[in-house]
Amino acid sequence: MQHIDPDGILITPNSGAVNPLAKIRLCEPVSGDFHLNFWIFQVPEDSQWYENGICYVSNATESGGVLLPHDNTAGTAFLGFDFHMDDMQYVQLKCPLNHPLHFSAINLMTQADWKEYKKLVPKMDALYGDLMPRQN
Repeated sequence: MQHIDPDGILITPNSGAVNPLAKIRLCEPVSGDFHLNFWIFQVPEDSQWYENGICYVSNATESGGVLLPHDNTAGTAFLGFDFHMDDMQYVQLKCPLNHPLHFSAINLMTQADWKEYKKLVPKMDALYGDLMPRQN
């Protein structure tokens, strides 16, 4: 993994990697209904994936989680996912087995915060925030 630009990371699979990913640990476990979004760039058409997912969120003990699908996205795309998770502490961003993948503007928030944001900005623009949901 390599930090690029002010808000991006580039994940490059190691030779022979079975499940290439960058694992992000939240400061503390959080529970609720969440929205995760990010931009991905330069996804080649011939990308080969481990599992059918671009991201996996898991609980603090890593005994359960949610796999978020990539839908064979190619090129550049803004992806957003809604899900429920109890005691979430890890976000794993995955890249193809055969290509690096650039993620940018990675944001995790409550679904309620996402709905409020969408009232203010109805088009799909990247957010430049953080990975920790705000407490009310």
